[in-house]
Amino acid sequence: MGISATKVEATYPGFVYQQAPRNVYWEMTQACDLNCRHCRASAQPLQHPHELTTEQGMALIDSVKELGSLLIFTGGDPMKRPDLYDLMGYAREIHVPIAITPSTTPTLTREAVDRFAELGVTALGVSLDGPTAEVHDTFRNVPGTFARSQQALQWARERNIPVQVNTTVTTATLPHVPAMYRLLSEHHAPPVKRWSLFQLVPVGRGLQLGLPTPEQIEELFGWIYEQAQGAPFHVGTVEAPHYRRFWIQRKLAEGTSLTAIASMAGRMGFGIRDGNGVVFVSHTGEVYPAGFLPYPLLGNVKQSPLHVIYRQSQALRMLQDADRLKGRCGRCEFRYACGGSRARAYAASGDALGEDPLCDYQPGSETPLRTPASDR
Repeated sequence: MGISATKVEATYPGFVYQQAPRNVYWEMTQACDLNCRHCRASAQPLQHPHELTTEQGMALIDSVKELGSLLIFTGGDPMKRPDLYDLMGYAREIHVPIAITPSTTPTLTREAVDRFAELGVTALGVSLDGPTAEVHDTFRNVPGTFARSQQALQWARERNIPVQVNTTVTTATLPHVPAMYRLLSEHHAPPVKRWSLFQLVPVGRGLQLGLPTPEQIEELFGWIYEQAQGAPFHVGTVEAPHYRRFWIQRKLAEGTSLTAIASMAGRMGFGIRDGNGVVFVSHTGEVYPAGFLPYPLLGNVKQSPLHVIYRQSQALRMLQDADRLKGRCGRCEFRYACGGSRARAYAASGDALGEDPLCDYQPGSETPLRTPASDR
């Protein structure tokens, strides 16, 4: 099935987040009691001496207020910050929406989940990389994390806190994805509102993990597409913007109109990618386009407010311009909706504008759509 560039551009001319991102990710600390095999931050038990202070954290929150973005507290393990609730409370006091992704360790207690509910978090992120303790705990390198994740989901249900479950896709976890879906849909919906399958970016400890092939990812996309039709929660991807290309192809093949596809662009996150719609603040204040894209350094919130850094960065303007992309991504008729993973391109080639090696689509290809693996 051939799809002309003009046809796709008419469907989606592209969103450029020049004035504000949708989401600000603040790595509050690198301290964490887990030893996860994929950890981007190469987390360690102790806090860094140069982490943002409470006052600097509040200044960052003020800047997020100026941007009008969602603030996501992440790490490491944000529960290792003694001032966590002070910072969360300040954010809510000035009406900044917040979410949090704590580690499933003994620091995540029922009392902590109660506090999250009282503070009105928009979402609780829970990592779950396997349907059993054997799979998940091996991936996390700490026994008991699977049981704690199940407990956290139960507490979230009791307090009506929406949950996003994050699953990292590697060669080791990929075979367990269908069983994960059954576990979540049969036992944890609600509170699970979104299940995000994160396509591994080989950085940090993740350099040691097996990366699925583009063909395996394309088959996974087919499975995701089929399951999403009747799932009790949203099934999506992270660091896999090329799923949008797959999704558009499937919708067009089914006879969906361009107008209908365009109307769903916001829900599908069209255009959002590293540096366009998201920005990342490290534990010591450095600002990067995304957590998995440590280049270029955009500035430091200790020296300049985040909203100023974001709005004045020429490096971000370059990343946000899909016409600057190179290789297959630059030639692709889906580049405005997709744009490829800039983090994976940088990890593979050292060029943040290069092509995403995990996508096997050939721009302008007349090749018929792949048959979903479940249909083979």
